[in-house]
Amino acid sequence: MRLGMIVLVVGVAYTLLISWLDPALPWPATFDSAEPWRLALLNVIPVLMLTAILVVITRRVVLSTWLTLLGLALLYTVNHLKVRELATPLLPDDFHFLRALGVSYSFFANYLAGARMQLAVAALVCAVTLLLSREPVIASLRGSRRALAGVVAVVLAVTLIQGRMPWTRIYDPGKLQFEPWAPTDSAARTGIITNMLLFYWELRGQMPAEPDLSEAVRLVRDAGLTPPEASSPPLASDELPDIIIVQSESLLDPARLQTASGPVLTHLHDVTTRGWSGDLYVPTFGGGTIRTEFEVLTGLPLAAFPQVRYPYLQLTRREFPGIVRVLGQHGYRTLAIHPNGGAFWNRNQAFRSLGFDRFLDSSEFPDAPRYGWYVSDAALTDRIMAELSDDGAPQLIMAISIQNHGPYAPHGELQADAEATAEASLSAEAQQMYGTYVSLLRATDEQVGRLVAFVESRQRRTLLLFYSDHLPPLNAVYDSLAFQDGRAAREQPVPWVLFDNRAHESSSRNITAWSLPGLLLSRAGIPHDRYFQALEQLAGTDEATHAVSDRVRALALLRYWGRLDEALDEAGDAVPVD
Repeated sequence: MRLGMIVLVVGVAYTLLISWLDPALPWPATFDSAEPWRLALLNVIPVLMLTAILVVITRRVVLSTWLTLLGLALLYTVNHLKVRELATPLLPDDFHFLRALGVSYSFFANYLAGARMQLAVAALVCAVTLLLSREPVIASLRGSRRALAGVVAVVLAVTLIQGRMPWTRIYDPGKLQFEPWAPTDSAARTGIITNMLLFYWELRGQMPAEPDLSEAVRLVRDAGLTPPEASSPPLASDELPDIIIVQSESLLDPARLQTASGPVLTHLHDVTTRGWSGDLYVPTFGGGTIRTEFEVLTGLPLAAFPQVRYPYLQLTRREFPGIVRVLGQHGYRTLAIHPNGGAFWNRNQAFRSLGFDRFLDSSEFPDAPRYGWYVSDAALTDRIMAELSDDGAPQLIMAISIQNHGPYAPHGELQADAEATAEASLSAEAQQMYGTYVSLLRATDEQVGRLVAFVESRQRRTLLLFYSDHLPPLNAVYDSLAFQDGRAAREQPVPWVLFDNRAHESSSRNITAWSLPGLLLSRAGIPHDRYFQALEQLAGTDEATHAVSDRVRALALLRYWGRLDEALDEAGDAVPVD
């Protein structure tokens, strides 16, 4: 009876707490309808299971409840920060960050209170936990009774996580109006904990399906693709240009906004008049850098892998095809540079799989100057210029900046730009955010000018590809400043430009991130593999800008599974090879 009363009190307390923390649940508490409370109960059940397992382990109710509350506090704090910055709720795949907890924490700590406050909170948590560990144990919870309770708690938790009956009926996705393609809307209907559980059920264990070869061959034929040659004669080393690729963190061109501010990216606008440029459609918004990075390095559209959110963590192969390996086959020395921890996003492993010879991470920037919260674009530019030699084999340098990552608040030498802060239509918070961001943009634009001047001064032919990974998470700004084209922030493209120091012709085209590597190889005059040649035949179609059609998806899956040559050869039996 006493234990039942404790469970009831703890359950009610959890229900009230989660209802207060979760915007989808009833607060203030009313009893006009039973449905909100049913949703609250569904979100509480996993929490009660966690407490039950902790009680079996510790034999202490108060300590177990405290540890559970700490988990809830962490869960809802991280969800709040993610919704605020990225307008997306916490999802199961976000727990991949736990694989590199040290690097992840140091990165995300910038969004939390100051270091002293963090230490104070950590000290308080440790003190309370040690104090509660002195709680007397439940004397009756021992021996076979403890073992049985443990088995029951674990079985219930495992069957819930795995989506077994009766849980699939209790958490009926249809009745809960769960939509995996709309995580924000789903979380608003189901609550954060239930939403994560249903997402895990929906996506667990799913890997890209191997395409049906006969269907893929039919799609290749229907597309009118002429199967390209399997290989092309290599160019002489002195004919191959050096290539610099710069992926600029969270770069938005303010000229797209309806602002009263003057031009900001003057150097970037100038180089677009002397190179190929346009709008770039990327597979992410506000964050998820590696989604764009993956498409550029592999040429694979992530729309072909709808279950994949973090490709470097979910698509793990010993060797991954892409532009790095194509250039490596032509004798290129390949280098990746990113002044953040190599464990973050699993880049250490991913870049080896992609074929990079070397990877320089934050350990190579121990004393580099920062602008704002992170290593400056100026320091990154210095390293690019230092690594690019004037002789020897041609080089590919892939540089990934971090300077413009949020939070967008003054820090160190970084202060808000006065002109941008004067935007009258913005709230005080949004003014400071936008002003700080514009200051970062001006610093980035200076480095664009430096890089272009450096490339122009080189004796060796050099190509510079510069693009943004995604728009910054300036949601408070977007709410007040509309875009020139009238479309929503999530529908906006980002800028890209390809500059050749031997040909200053300008051309404008709008393309997807996964179209960039083929375009770069063509511009460099480098014979490339059959996949990029096949995609090139689709250039200029809708598939090269927005949609990913069945034929593009089929080509991507064939590439991923290593069956592209087989499909193209079979299609070649009916289609003459050029």
